[in-house]
Amino acid sequence: MSVKFGQAKYEQGSKNYFSFKKDQNSFILRIVPPMGELADSGKWSLYHRVEFGYKGTDGRMKPFLSPRKVNYQKMVEQESLAHLRREKIKTQMEDAKKAGNDIVAAKCNDMLRTYNQDAKHYMNAIDLQGNVGLFKIGHKGFQALKAEIDRLRSESVDPISVNDGRYFIFARSGTGRDTLYTVKEYKQKQEIDGPNGKIVADVSFPHAIDEVAIAKIEEGAFNLKTVYPSVTAEEEKLIVEGGPAGVDAVFAKQNTNPASTAQPAQEAPAQQAAPQQEVAQQAEVPQQEVAQAETGSELPTGGIETPQPEAVAETPTQEAPAATATDTTDIGAMSDEDFFKQMENGNF
Repeated sequence: MSVKFGQAKYEQGSKNYFSFKKDQNSFILRIVPPMGELADSGKWSLYHRVEFGYKGTDGRMKPFLSPRKVNYQKMVEQESLAHLRREKIKTQMEDAKKAGNDIVAAKCNDMLRTYNQDAKHYMNAIDLQGNVGLFKIGHKGFQALKAEIDRLRSESVDPISVNDGRYFIFARSGTGRDTLYTVKEYKQKQEIDGPNGKIVADVSFPHAIDEVAIAKIEEGAFNLKTVYPSVTAEEEKLIVEGGPAGVDAVFAKQNTNPASTAQPAQEAPAQQAAPQQEVAQQAEVPQQEVAQAETGSELPTGGIETPQPEAVAETPTQEAPAATATDTTDIGAMSDEDFFKQMENGNF
């Protein structure tokens, strides 16, 4: 009987995240093939809507997957109380603006910054140095990735296969709603024989998942189904309506994945991409795409960032209206729970 031994570890490891940042708007990544619970289904990415803002009695935020379900006909099959609350705050903010109540409008805007949702496609990825981590990308970027995958498949290349995978160049430019994404196969410059002698050309760079990569994937990859904890509609009701005590009641019994208690790498506003020279030569300027609304159909990061101990909500791009000298309401100092009560009671 053979026994396999490994090297003992004496320090707690940490998971890696690949993420667009202010000073880095391009990555070269290879997507990890379907693995673990998703191996049989062939799914290499999952689309998650993550709710932020709700904290336990310890003051720590407990992000969770939204239970809201929308089908391909854009019909809501299961509603989310967190979503409905956010919609009420948006309506309240617009009403306050129209009424000239800048203090209430500013408070609503602050609440929307805290109680926000991040909707992204999640996948495990490997960089050129062999580091494994979690990569998330929005819908426009994912559509660009799918288009490049389809192009390669039309050439009989399976870019996410185990033995003949491909690296992709993910590039981002622009800001806000004008952010553009391009995804293109990564190629390496090599000297090859040309019609009149040696020439330098961009050559495909196949990648196989070998034993070394498998070991790194086993240690660094995420279970995409449990990147953040799932909650039932009943549990979400307890979180939304029960305050910090309700949050504790739901999450005290859950064994969470590292990503659910670690800070997700936040995406800084995109600037004009300035990738490495080789990347810049290969990355094309993408065509602008129309952003999909949050209520659209459900859909079946190169620097590495080590997460911090707690999750922090990502900030939507909304402008806080300035308070005027005539505003005397002390709503700005109101606690979150008091604000929700006052809003539900129609006291603004």
